[in-house]
Amino acid sequence: MKKINIRKGDLEFVREPLRAPFGFKGRYLTELWQTVAKVESDNFTAVCPCVESVLWSDAAVFGENPPAVSSAMMMMVTGRALKLLEGSSFTTPEEAINGILPELIVYAASVCGRPVAETFVLNSLVGVDFALWMLYAKENGITSFDGLIPAEVKPAMSHRHTALAQIPLLSYAVEEEEIKRCLDSGISLLKIKIGKSIPGVPAGEADMKAMLEWDIARLRQIHTIASHYETPHTKDGKILYYLDANGRYDSRARLEALLEAADNMGALPRIALLEEPFAPENHTYVGDLPLCLNADESAHSLADVKARLQMGYKAVALKPIAKTLSVSFRMVQAIHEAGGQCLCADLTVNPLLAEWNKQFAARIAPLAGMKVGCVEINGDQNYSRWEELKALLPEGLNPAPLENGVFPLNDSFFAHSGKLFEENGYHTCFAK
Repeated sequence: MKKINIRKGDLEFVREPLRAPFGFKGRYLTELWQTVAKVESDNFTAVCPCVESVLWSDAAVFGENPPAVSSAMMMMVTGRALKLLEGSSFTTPEEAINGILPELIVYAASVCGRPVAETFVLNSLVGVDFALWMLYAKENGITSFDGLIPAEVKPAMSHRHTALAQIPLLSYAVEEEEIKRCLDSGISLLKIKIGKSIPGVPAGEADMKAMLEWDIARLRQIHTIASHYETPHTKDGKILYYLDANGRYDSRARLEALLEAADNMGALPRIALLEEPFAPENHTYVGDLPLCLNADESAHSLADVKARLQMGYKAVALKPIAKTLSVSFRMVQAIHEAGGQCLCADLTVNPLLAEWNKQFAARIAPLAGMKVGCVEINGDQNYSRWEELKALLPEGLNPAPLENGVFPLNDSFFAHSGKLFEENGYHTCFAK
């Protein structure tokens, strides 16, 4: 592969409002900033957005600052990354990202006034990373997503799914009518946010007790509704659940209380995944619990993935749209070699990044309880301007609409993935 010279980088941003407050980790978002990175080589230009989620990537930074300030901090890290890349050369995007990551972690800590999670920095780099992969494709004459996959990663991405089940997100505020609407549309796997912080309840034991009570009641509510539905997309024909605790549980004993309640109501066999019950620094062994535990925020590097697998986690949420494509390639390789499971989760991204996520998800093994692949997409549920954002897709990229809860995939989907390497509507951010 050829050496690619970075001549210039540039940055813009757009504030995208959400339809309603979006709750997780005990807090709420009302908007998501979209930083837009432009990278120019000697021969080509590439532009890609990044959806920032400070609350997801480092809840402490989000909690210590007004939301707009925390987003501005992340944007400063993106800007610094582009400046570091100017005048540099790379053979692969992974080489370029690894080269600037250590300095960016130090820089982010200085901007935020505290050490930050590596996930915070990776989230800031998503648009830059994808733009580098676009340049890499153009410079090397690559016209499909398959051409981007490193040779040693290909065994982990050898599937060609005929469909991807959409995973909608049920945040704290989603009511029964919306849950029923999802299931009526053919959805087979529900992602359910748990770990709610109850207003007025002080931190500590009272908070944890109230959270557990709310989580059990929420699971019972959803399970009661979902029990009336069947699906052709799971192996047993039943709706499956994907619980996301976002690190809110404080002990294994409290988690076991949740699982006991789930078992008593008949919901435990339906829990395909339970994600991030504990904070990243909690190294409790979970391999003997009666379900598959999934790592997300705690797995932001290859070393983290290997460590979580040793702790008994049997799955990892891949997020090319939140942790970079470069890092995700190495993660899926490690999970595959360890015999674990993975899926492509969302970060409430825009339609362009959702299409990148679908390309990745279409090539990885299905979850144990599923007959088809799956991908989480919840932007259509949450963005006020989802339809307008779809107009920013590259010309000619026409994603298949959802049918009976799945996105149908065909030969064209795999053959024409190169459309993602072409000019998209975000180029207009830099029009003079």
